[in-house]
Amino acid sequence: MNGDDSAIIENTADDQNKERMDRDSMWKDLIKKFFPYLLKRAIPELYGEADLSAEPKFLDKEFRDILNTSDPEIHKSPNFADYVLEVPLKNGEDEWVILHIEQQGPQGGNLPDRMNHYRCFIVVHYRREPVALAIITGGHKREKRSYSHSRFGTKSNYEYNSLAVEELDDDELLASDNPMDLAFYAAKCALRSKGELQKYNYLRTLAGLLAGRGWNPEEKRDLLLFIERIIYVADRKLAEKYREYRRQLGEEGKMMYIPFYELDAAEEVEKRGIEKGKLEGKLEVARNLLASGVSPDIIAKSAGLPQEKIRELMN
Repeated sequence: MNGDDSAIIENTADDQNKERMDRDSMWKDLIKKFFPYLLKRAIPELYGEADLSAEPKFLDKEFRDILNTSDPEIHKSPNFADYVLEVPLKNGEDEWVILHIEQQGPQGGNLPDRMNHYRCFIVVHYRREPVALAIITGGHKREKRSYSHSRFGTKSNYEYNSLAVEELDDDELLASDNPMDLAFYAAKCALRSKGELQKYNYLRTLAGLLAGRGWNPEEKRDLLLFIERIIYVADRKLAEKYREYRRQLGEEGKMMYIPFYELDAAEEVEKRGIEKGKLEGKLEVARNLLASGVSPDIIAKSAGLPQEKIRELMN
Protein backbone atom coordinates (compact mmCIF):
# COMPACT_ATOMS: atom_id res chain seq x y z
CA MET A 1 0.00 0.00 0.00
CA ASN A 2 1.44 3.38 -0.98
CA GLY A 3 1.17 6.66 0.94
CA ASP A 4 -1.76 7.93 -1.14
CA ASP A 5 -3.75 4.79 -0.37
CA SER A 6 -3.09 5.23 3.34
CA ALA A 7 -4.29 8.82 3.19
CA ILE A 8 -7.51 7.76 1.44
CA ILE A 9 -8.21 5.12 4.10
CA GLU A 10 -7.46 7.60 6.88
CA ASN A 11 -9.75 10.23 5.35
CA THR A 12 -12.52 7.67 4.90
CA ALA A 13 -12.22 6.68 8.55
CA ASP A 14 -12.35 10.34 9.60
CA ASP A 15 -15.49 10.89 7.50
CA GLN A 16 -17.15 7.83 9.03
CA ASN A 17 -16.28 8.97 12.56
CA LYS A 18 -17.59 12.45 11.83
CA GLU A 19 -20.84 11.07 10.40
CA ARG A 20 -21.26 8.87 13.46
CA MET A 21 -20.70 11.83 15.78
CA ASP A 22 -23.24 13.89 13.78
CA ARG A 23 -25.79 11.10 14.17
CA ASP A 24 -24.97 10.80 17.89
CA SER A 25 -25.73 14.51 18.30
CA MET A 26 -28.92 14.18 16.26
CA TRP A 27 -30.32 11.37 18.42
CA LYS A 28 -29.24 13.01 21.66
CA ASP A 29 -30.99 16.26 20.76
CA LEU A 30 -34.18 14.36 19.96
CA ILE A 31 -34.16 12.21 23.10
CA LYS A 32 -33.41 15.13 25.38
CA LYS A 33 -36.48 16.99 24.08
CA PHE A 34 -38.81 13.97 23.88
CA PHE A 35 -37.68 11.83 26.81
CA PRO A 36 -41.17 11.22 28.31
CA TYR A 37 -42.40 10.03 24.91
CA LEU A 38 -39.41 7.70 24.68
CA LEU A 39 -40.23 6.22 28.09
CA LYS A 40 -43.81 5.64 26.98
CA ARG A 41 -42.62 3.66 23.95
CA ALA A 42 -39.61 1.81 25.38
CA ILE A 43 -40.17 1.41 29.15
CA PRO A 44 -43.93 1.75 29.75
CA GLU A 45 -43.68 0.48 33.36
CA LEU A 46 -41.31 3.31 34.29
CA TYR A 47 -43.43 5.79 32.31
CA GLY A 48 -46.40 4.86 34.49
CA GLU A 49 -44.45 5.48 37.71
CA ALA A 50 -42.51 8.58 36.58
CA ASP A 51 -43.45 12.07 37.74
CA LEU A 52 -43.81 13.67 34.33
CA SER A 53 -44.36 17.11 35.86
CA ALA A 54 -40.69 17.14 36.95
CA GLU A 55 -37.75 17.34 34.56
CA PRO A 56 -35.36 14.37 34.56
CA LYS A 57 -31.84 15.26 35.63
CA PHE A 58 -29.07 14.38 33.19
CA LEU A 59 -26.08 12.96 35.10
CA ASP A 60 -23.56 13.02 32.24
CA LYS A 61 -20.81 14.68 34.28
CA GLU A 62 -21.13 12.22 37.15
CA PHE A 63 -20.89 9.26 34.80
CA ARG A 64 -17.98 10.70 32.81
CA ASP A 65 -16.11 11.22 36.08
CA ILE A 66 -16.34 7.56 37.05
CA LEU A 67 -14.96 6.62 33.62
CA ASN A 68 -11.71 8.39 34.49
CA THR A 69 -9.61 5.39 33.53
CA SER A 70 -6.23 4.93 31.89
CA ASP A 71 -7.84 2.95 29.07
CA PRO A 72 -8.35 5.51 26.24
CA GLU A 73 -10.76 3.24 24.39
CA ILE A 74 -13.32 3.63 27.17
CA HIS A 75 -13.76 7.30 26.27
CA LYS A 76 -14.39 6.75 22.56
CA SER A 77 -17.95 6.60 21.23
CA PRO A 78 -19.76 4.24 21.42
CA ASN A 79 -17.80 2.85 24.42
CA PHE A 80 -19.56 5.06 26.95
CA ALA A 81 -23.23 5.46 27.79
CA ASP A 82 -24.77 8.40 26.00
CA TYR A 83 -26.94 9.41 28.92
CA VAL A 84 -27.42 8.61 32.57
CA LEU A 85 -30.58 10.20 33.92
CA GLU A 86 -32.22 10.62 37.30
CA VAL A 87 -35.96 10.23 36.73
CA PRO A 88 -38.27 11.50 39.51
CA LEU A 89 -41.05 9.13 40.54
CA LYS A 90 -44.58 9.86 41.74
CA ASN A 91 -43.76 8.42 45.19
CA GLY A 92 -41.00 10.98 45.74
CA GLU A 93 -38.12 8.63 44.98
CA ASP A 94 -36.14 8.45 41.74
CA GLU A 95 -34.71 5.94 39.31
CA TRP A 96 -31.40 6.12 37.50
CA VAL A 97 -31.59 5.22 33.81
CA ILE A 98 -28.66 4.26 31.56
CA LEU A 99 -29.57 5.18 27.99
CA HIS A 100 -27.26 4.00 25.21
CA ILE A 101 -27.68 4.73 21.51
CA GLU A 102 -26.16 1.97 19.41
CA GLN A 103 -25.38 2.76 15.77
CA GLN A 104 -22.93 0.06 14.74
CA GLY A 105 -23.87 -2.51 12.12
CA PRO A 106 -23.73 -6.28 12.43
CA GLN A 107 -19.93 -6.20 12.64
CA GLY A 108 -19.96 -3.78 15.60
CA GLY A 109 -18.78 -4.39 19.13
CA ASN A 110 -20.40 -6.54 21.81
CA LEU A 111 -23.38 -4.53 23.02
CA PRO A 112 -24.29 -6.81 25.98
CA ASP A 113 -20.72 -6.54 27.30
CA ARG A 114 -20.85 -2.75 27.12
CA MET A 115 -24.26 -2.55 28.80
CA ASN A 116 -23.00 -4.73 31.64
CA HIS A 117 -19.87 -2.57 31.83
CA TYR A 118 -21.98 0.56 32.38
CA ARG A 119 -24.12 -1.14 35.02
CA CYS A 120 -21.07 -2.32 36.94
CA PHE A 121 -19.67 1.22 37.12
CA ILE A 122 -22.94 2.54 38.56
CA VAL A 123 -23.21 -0.26 41.10
CA VAL A 124 -19.58 0.03 42.25
CA HIS A 125 -19.43 3.82 42.50
CA TYR A 126 -22.98 4.67 43.59
CA ARG A 127 -24.43 1.45 45.04
CA ARG A 128 -27.46 1.77 42.76
CA GLU A 129 -29.03 -0.69 40.35
CA PRO A 130 -29.97 1.37 37.30
CA VAL A 131 -32.70 0.80 34.75
CA ALA A 132 -31.07 0.36 31.33
CA LEU A 133 -32.19 0.93 27.74
CA ALA A 134 -30.28 0.32 24.51
CA ILE A 135 -31.70 1.94 21.38
CA ILE A 136 -30.36 0.20 18.26
CA THR A 137 -30.66 2.69 15.41
CA GLY A 138 -28.48 1.09 12.73
CA GLY A 139 -29.05 -1.94 10.53
CA HIS A 140 -28.49 -4.89 12.84
CA LYS A 141 -28.75 -8.62 12.59
CA ARG A 142 -30.85 -10.15 15.36
CA GLU A 143 -28.32 -10.70 18.11
CA LYS A 144 -28.29 -11.54 21.80
CA ARG A 145 -29.49 -8.61 23.88
CA SER A 146 -28.67 -9.74 27.37
CA TYR A 147 -25.39 -10.38 29.13
CA SER A 148 -24.50 -13.80 30.55
CA HIS A 149 -21.33 -15.26 31.97
CA SER A 150 -20.47 -18.64 33.42
CA ARG A 151 -17.16 -19.83 34.81
CA PHE A 152 -16.46 -22.79 37.12
CA GLY A 153 -20.01 -22.85 38.44
CA THR A 154 -20.29 -19.10 38.93
CA LYS A 155 -23.03 -17.65 36.73
CA SER A 156 -24.44 -14.20 36.11
CA ASN A 157 -27.16 -12.94 33.81
CA TYR A 158 -28.08 -9.31 33.06
CA GLU A 159 -31.13 -8.39 31.00
CA TYR A 160 -31.89 -4.84 29.91
CA ASN A 161 -34.51 -3.03 27.84
CA SER A 162 -33.70 -2.77 24.14
CA LEU A 163 -35.44 -1.20 21.18
CA ALA A 164 -34.28 -1.99 17.65
CA VAL A 165 -35.59 0.60 15.20
CA GLU A 166 -35.67 -1.67 12.17
CA GLU A 167 -37.80 -4.24 14.03
CA LEU A 168 -40.63 -1.82 14.84
CA ASP A 169 -43.88 -2.25 12.90
CA ASP A 170 -44.53 0.43 10.26
CA ASP A 171 -48.32 0.48 10.63
CA GLU A 172 -48.11 0.74 14.40
CA LEU A 173 -45.63 3.63 14.21
CA LEU A 174 -47.74 5.55 11.68
CA ALA A 175 -50.96 5.06 13.67
CA SER A 176 -49.36 6.15 16.96
CA ASP A 177 -49.99 9.52 18.65
CA ASN A 178 -46.51 9.36 20.20
CA PRO A 179 -44.10 11.82 18.49
CA MET A 180 -41.14 9.49 19.10
CA ASP A 181 -42.83 6.85 16.95
CA LEU A 182 -42.81 9.17 13.94
CA ALA A 183 -39.11 9.79 14.60
CA PHE A 184 -38.49 6.04 14.70
CA TYR A 185 -40.40 5.63 11.44
CA ALA A 186 -38.18 8.31 9.88
CA ALA A 187 -35.13 6.37 11.08
CA LYS A 188 -36.50 3.24 9.40
CA CYS A 189 -36.98 5.19 6.17
CA ALA A 190 -33.39 6.39 6.39
CA LEU A 191 -32.17 2.79 6.70
CA ARG A 192 -34.19 1.76 3.63
CA SER A 193 -33.32 4.73 1.44
CA LYS A 194 -31.57 3.87 -1.80
CA GLY A 195 -30.77 7.00 -3.75
CA GLU A 196 -31.70 10.65 -3.59
CA LEU A 197 -35.14 10.32 -5.19
CA GLN A 198 -36.29 7.79 -2.61
CA LYS A 199 -34.98 10.00 0.20
CA TYR A 200 -36.88 12.95 -1.26
CA ASN A 201 -40.09 10.92 -1.43
CA TYR A 202 -39.69 9.74 2.16
CA LEU A 203 -38.92 13.27 3.35
CA ARG A 204 -41.92 14.81 1.59
CA THR A 205 -44.25 12.09 2.91
CA LEU A 206 -43.01 12.50 6.48
CA ALA A 207 -43.27 16.29 6.38
CA GLY A 208 -46.86 15.94 5.20
CA LEU A 209 -47.67 13.44 7.94
CA LEU A 210 -46.11 15.66 10.58
CA ALA A 211 -47.98 18.73 9.31
CA GLY A 212 -51.27 16.91 9.82
CA ARG A 213 -50.60 15.97 13.44
CA GLY A 214 -52.20 17.98 16.23
CA TRP A 215 -49.00 18.31 18.26
CA ASN A 216 -47.77 21.66 19.54
CA PRO A 217 -45.75 23.74 17.05
CA GLU A 218 -42.46 23.47 18.95
CA GLU A 219 -42.65 19.67 18.98
CA LYS A 220 -43.42 19.63 15.27
CA ARG A 221 -40.50 21.97 14.58
CA ASP A 222 -38.07 19.81 16.56
CA LEU A 223 -39.30 16.63 14.91
CA LEU A 224 -38.98 18.14 11.46
CA LEU A 225 -35.41 19.14 12.26
CA PHE A 226 -34.63 15.53 13.19
CA ILE A 227 -36.38 14.12 10.11
CA GLU A 228 -34.56 16.49 7.75
CA ARG A 229 -31.24 15.58 9.34
CA ILE A 230 -31.68 11.81 9.33
CA ILE A 231 -33.06 11.77 5.76
CA TYR A 232 -30.67 14.29 4.29
CA VAL A 233 -31.29 15.07 0.62
CA ALA A 234 -27.96 16.08 -0.93
CA ASP A 235 -29.27 16.59 -4.49
CA ARG A 236 -29.77 20.35 -4.92
CA LYS A 237 -32.72 20.13 -7.31
CA LEU A 238 -34.61 17.67 -5.15
CA ALA A 239 -33.74 19.66 -2.03
CA GLU A 240 -35.17 22.83 -3.56
CA LYS A 241 -38.28 20.92 -4.65
CA TYR A 242 -38.75 19.72 -1.08
CA ARG A 243 -38.17 23.20 0.32
CA GLU A 244 -40.91 24.55 -1.93
CA TYR A 245 -43.27 21.90 -0.55
CA ARG A 246 -42.28 22.81 2.98
CA ARG A 247 -42.83 26.50 2.28
CA GLN A 248 -46.32 25.60 1.05
CA LEU A 249 -47.02 23.81 4.33
CA GLY A 250 -45.83 26.89 6.20
CA GLU A 251 -48.10 29.19 4.21
CA GLU A 252 -51.02 26.93 5.00
CA GLY A 253 -50.21 27.30 8.70
CA LYS A 254 -49.43 23.61 9.11
CA MET A 255 -45.72 23.86 9.92
CA MET A 256 -43.36 26.23 11.70
CA TYR A 257 -40.50 27.44 9.55
CA ILE A 258 -37.06 26.03 10.35
CA PRO A 259 -33.88 25.93 8.29
CA PHE A 260 -33.57 22.95 5.97
CA TYR A 261 -30.58 21.45 7.79
CA GLU A 262 -27.31 22.60 6.23
CA LEU A 263 -28.63 23.78 2.88
CA ASP A 264 -30.68 26.71 4.17
CA ALA A 265 -28.07 27.52 6.80
CA ALA A 266 -25.19 27.55 4.32
CA GLU A 267 -27.11 29.81 1.93
CA GLU A 268 -28.07 32.13 4.79
CA VAL A 269 -24.42 32.28 5.93
CA GLU A 270 -23.34 33.28 2.41
CA LYS A 271 -26.08 35.89 2.11
CA ARG A 272 -25.43 37.50 5.49
CA GLY A 273 -21.69 37.29 4.98
CA ILE A 274 -22.00 39.41 1.85
CA GLU A 275 -24.38 41.88 3.47
CA LYS A 276 -22.62 42.48 6.77
CA GLY A 277 -19.10 41.19 6.45
CA LYS A 278 -18.11 37.57 6.62
CA LEU A 279 -17.57 37.04 10.37
CA GLU A 280 -20.41 39.27 11.54
CA GLY A 281 -22.79 37.61 9.10
CA LYS A 282 -21.83 34.15 10.29
CA LEU A 283 -22.31 35.14 13.93
CA GLU A 284 -25.76 36.55 13.18
CA VAL A 285 -26.83 33.34 11.47
CA ALA A 286 -25.40 31.26 14.33
CA ARG A 287 -27.41 33.26 16.88
CA ASN A 288 -30.61 32.82 14.89
CA LEU A 289 -30.09 29.08 14.52
CA LEU A 290 -29.37 28.70 18.25
CA ALA A 291 -32.60 30.55 19.01
CA SER A 292 -34.44 28.12 16.70
CA GLY A 293 -33.11 25.12 18.62
CA VAL A 294 -30.65 23.88 16.00
CA SER A 295 -27.84 21.70 17.37
CA PRO A 296 -24.55 23.60 18.07
CA ASP A 297 -22.67 20.91 16.13
CA ILE A 298 -24.75 21.56 13.02
CA ILE A 299 -24.39 25.33 13.41
CA ALA A 300 -20.61 25.09 13.66
CA LYS A 301 -20.47 22.96 10.52
CA SER A 302 -22.90 25.13 8.53
CA ALA A 303 -21.42 28.49 9.51
CA GLY A 304 -17.80 27.38 9.41
CA LEU A 305 -17.25 28.56 12.98
CA PRO A 306 -15.22 26.80 15.70
CA GLN A 307 -17.11 25.03 18.47
CA GLU A 308 -15.60 27.45 21.02
CA LYS A 309 -17.25 30.40 19.26
CA ILE A 310 -20.64 28.67 19.29
CA ARG A 311 -20.27 27.98 23.01
CA GLU A 312 -19.52 31.67 23.59
CA LEU A 313 -22.75 32.62 21.82
CA MET A 314 -24.69 30.19 24.03
CA ASN A 315 -23.49 31.87 27.24
